Amino acid sequence: MRGEVLESRYRLVEMLGAGGMGQVWRAVDSRLDRDVAVKVITQSPLTTSQSAARFRQEARATARLTHPRIVTIHDHGEAAVAGHQVLFLVMELVPGRSMASFTATEQRSVESVVAWGLQICAGLAAAHRAGVVHRDIKPANVMVYGDGELDLKICDFGIARLIEESGTGLTGTGATIGTPAYMSPEQVRGDRTLDGRSDLYSLGCLLYELLAGRPPFEGAGWSVLSQHLNGTPEPVRRLRPGVPAALDHLVISLLRKDPDHRPATADEVSERLRGALEGPGDVTPGVRELAAAPTVDAPRIPQAGPPQPSPPEAPRQPAPQTPDASLQAATPTVPEPVGTPAHPKAVPGAGRVSAWSGLLATGALWSQFALLTGWSPVWTLSLCVPVFLVALAAAYMGAPTVAADDKTPADTGLLLMAMLCTVLAVVFLLLWPPSPWWTALLTAVLGVPALFFTGMGVRRAVGAVVRRAPWHTAAGTATGLLNGVVLAGLLAAGGEVSVLLSIAAGAGAWAAVTFVTTLLMPRSGASAVARAQA
Repeated sequence: MRGEVLESRYRLVEMLGAGGMGQVWRAVDSRLDRDVAVKVITQSPLTTSQSAARFRQEARATARLTHPRIVTIHDHGEAAVAGHQVLFLVMELVPGRSMASFTATEQRSVESVVAWGLQICAGLAAAHRAGVVHRDIKPANVMVYGDGELDLKICDFGIARLIEESGTGLTGTGATIGTPAYMSPEQVRGDRTLDGRSDLYSLGCLLYELLAGRPPFEGAGWSVLSQHLNGTPEPVRRLRPGVPAALDHLVISLLRKDPDHRPATADEVSERLRGALEGPGDVTPGVRELAAAPTVDAPRIPQAGPPQPSPPEAPRQPAPQTPDASLQAATPTVPEPVGTPAHPKAVPGAGRVSAWSGLLATGALWSQFALLTGWSPVWTLSLCVPVFLVALAAAYMGAPTVAADDKTPADTGLLLMAMLCTVLAVVFLLLWPPSPWWTALLTAVLGVPALFFTGMGVRRAVGAVVRRAPWHTAAGTATGLLNGVVLAGLLAAGGEVSVLLSIAAGAGAWAAVTFVTTLLMPRSGASAVARAQA
């Protein structure tokens, strides 16, 4: 194939690599007199009219991506080579090598891995915002280059597909696209709809391999695919004790089987990568400056070299002492056990989301009392304060933590709100004269399960329309439930609306407030940081 000229323009000069789908060549663009990389698709099954249409569609989608961490697509087309029709993709030529060329003994520093992770997240975030899922994040598709190989670019979006067009069927029913060692469980199952969280799982596999020296699951064919579905990866710190605990927890959280239990966005992973190096004593000096760097793309990191003399380190200021601080100071440091951290904390942005949920719940309730009752502002305000606290607690209880084995159900706060609303309904029925006593007893027995399971249905319905994390929609559902129950009670107590209409109005208010609250709920802090830096 050397010397072939595609479309009278691209002359193939040197083969750079080959894989299952075809070959990558260094070529010369005679029209613009520049070196380019040309990926030639030689597999005959991919030269059908259907696959050619998919290839062109994905090439156009990728060509719209412009980001310093994504290889630029220049052109695509079809050509006759040695009597066979082939598809080809013309790309920016990156003067480096792929991560697949790293040897097992070429262990990289934690700093380098975090820097690469930040750059991959920056590229993935840009692609996901454009509606493109890579679907095959792996070492062979990440090119490192530059001084010390500190910079990288993600390549081969050729098997990516527009999220919005994932139902077109161009890939065929049940087809799985990806590389077994790095495939997400949803890819293994052949799910037709994938989002950016599938790429984040593959990123977790890649980070795991860079840190531990091997992928999280090893094997061939269905052996490794079965492990992606059912296996539990060994914590990174067992294989490399020097990895910070928070970084270990982040990698394991990326490898969770359920996409809802992984970090929601690449921006969130970036923020947690920066915070992963803040643990004491786990990393070398200078790494914390990397974690605090404001840029989305990874900063330059000094490479390891001959030891250089350095000025004496300034004496460290003693930390504030707690009752057992002296005992801790006298006790030798031991590695933190893998698994759940001693003090798991909520994901970034959990407090802000919870506070916003409480404010929305309080605002909606204030409006109801202002319109339907004659309460004074003082009494209404005194009621809104505990409402705010309850809604805040309900939202925060459902927020996941950064613990590697976190299994916090997203509907924990919704269950709390169902219990509270059941108590409110029972008290109302006992004090409302037209209501017989047995209605309060029946509500006390059936209220919690009825409200909770109905709430789960409302949460899923709203989540299908408003794409947010499950605990976001659960918090919105809890807010809507409280407002719906209060509205039904106020209308029924007023006597001007029948009981059935009051319940119907409460159900409508539940759904409406849930939708609006979830829609207005702020995203994670990582998203805001990335938008501010863009």
